[in-house]
Amino acid sequence: MTIEPGASTASTAASSGPYAENESADGEIPGWLPQLTRAERRLWEAFPYGATVEYLSGNPELDDPAQSDEWGDDRTIRAAVIAALALGACKPVPGRTAGVRIVGARVVGQIDLRHGQIDVPLTLRHCRIEDTLRFDEAVTKSIDLTGSHTGRIMAEGAHVRGSLKLNDARIFGDPDFALHLDEITIDTDLAARALHCDGPICLIGARVGAVVDLIRGKLHHPGAVAVNLGGAMIGRSLLVGYARVSGQMRLLGACVSGMVLFSGAQFTDIGDTWGVAIEGENFTAAGDGLFDKGFRTEGQVSFIGASFGGVLSFRDAHLASIRDNPALYCGGIQVARGFYLTHGFHAKGEVRLIGARVGGHLDLVGMAKDSGPLTLYHANVATINDGGPENWPDEVLLDGLTYSAFDPYLPGKDRLALLRRQRAGYRAQPYEFMAAYYRALGHEEDARTILIEKERVRRIDGRRWDRFVGVMFGTLVGYGYRPMRAVFFSILIQLAAVGFFAVNRPTQIRADDHVVYYPALYAADLFVPIVHFGQADSFQSHGFAAVVAFVLPYLGWAFGIAIVAGASRALARGGSGMLG
Repeated sequence: MTIEPGASTASTAASSGPYAENESADGEIPGWLPQLTRAERRLWEAFPYGATVEYLSGNPELDDPAQSDEWGDDRTIRAAVIAALALGACKPVPGRTAGVRIVGARVVGQIDLRHGQIDVPLTLRHCRIEDTLRFDEAVTKSIDLTGSHTGRIMAEGAHVRGSLKLNDARIFGDPDFALHLDEITIDTDLAARALHCDGPICLIGARVGAVVDLIRGKLHHPGAVAVNLGGAMIGRSLLVGYARVSGQMRLLGACVSGMVLFSGAQFTDIGDTWGVAIEGENFTAAGDGLFDKGFRTEGQVSFIGASFGGVLSFRDAHLASIRDNPALYCGGIQVARGFYLTHGFHAKGEVRLIGARVGGHLDLVGMAKDSGPLTLYHANVATINDGGPENWPDEVLLDGLTYSAFDPYLPGKDRLALLRRQRAGYRAQPYEFMAAYYRALGHEEDARTILIEKERVRRIDGRRWDRFVGVMFGTLVGYGYRPMRAVFFSILIQLAAVGFFAVNRPTQIRADDHVVYYPALYAADLFVPIVHFGQADSFQSHGFAAVVAFVLPYLGWAFGIAIVAGASRALARGGSGMLG
């Protein structure tokens, strides 16, 4: 039943029939209450029947709680009257569900329900509550403040056997408290969609049976903690999509049994002291974490040691760090399925995924090229989906990164561009692991390509002479990974030496020796290590030919060692194909 403004309760009851003539619409009013006004008496008489009392004028602009200064006494109720009804000062009519149900009233004074047992629902919709609403450690039925403007709400340790509705409400808090719900237990939902809160929201240690809904909320506590869910337990979902948060959100140790939705949310005015927009150390979500569709922060998003049972998506997210902090810090995070930094993801600052464990894709397709460095130090990923090295940021740290596959598969030479973006100098592990990846697929040539690049980079910072030797060694024998190249060059040198000494015949050392000169054997005597045909003992070159004869043994030993080293490496790896 709804009691309209201006109608007498008795006539309304008689005409509509819910009150029998032998029933009294006037509950016994305690003597300690002051004399009730006409507006309060309407509420008192409606309470036993659970009827809704409307104080609306019918003019939407005037009925806006923001215009409550223009409301008269016919719309004003003292908080003590509401508290008395909620705490049982008026008995319900048998067979009816009693309740405080008000629409469009101004409530003056503090509604004090601390430590109370409230066995009736409390509904104050589109009201103006000018002072604090307190139900610390109270046990209550559902509370509905939809569309109301209110002062602080204090409910530390309370137990709501139903839902707490703050949809479209506005809370005028103070620097210390606005919505103080630490250790509260809500059996179903905390429904605060489009909530406008000036001051901190505290839900430390809260227990919510189903959903915490802050979608499209405007939550203001600039330069400090705007929302604190530290240690909270949420039975189903945490929804913060498209909210505008001025200040920090803390999720330290919080646990969500379902999805976490931050799509389209924006975090600003974090303050230089904090530097962190969302702090989620040891946060746990059994479902997906969606920080996508234009999600934006002016401050770090930190999920150190967090766990997500589904995907973690930052598609089209834009993160900006303060000072030199990482923009996204997910050290030790565990993601059961995919981790998406894609479709225009941009980080103004480092993306630090040290020790991350991703059971599905690490997806980088469409990541902004000018994003900050991507650190995957000792991370483990099932599959890296990158669309090619061009989708990686300009600086990466892959030391210790392990993975099962790249998607798409590319030849080893096409992956060199990624390895060349390593920051902080030379690291061997990324090359060795990528070579092992190609070798496990049976692509020995790609593995050799990666290892040759590793040797080239390792020597690039050496002294000038070392760099020169490295270039020569790499060019001639592929740093020992291409021994057949050494064999090929050896044959060319041998043939060239044969031709040279055929033209530039050495002189015989002893004229009485009856040794026949053979250019091929003489060249082999000089160039091939260990082999001895006796030609070098009987013949001696002069002039430029003597220089060639002097150099050939050293070349022979160098190429011989390269061939033996390459063959030994191939045998040690159990792959005779490496000789190719």
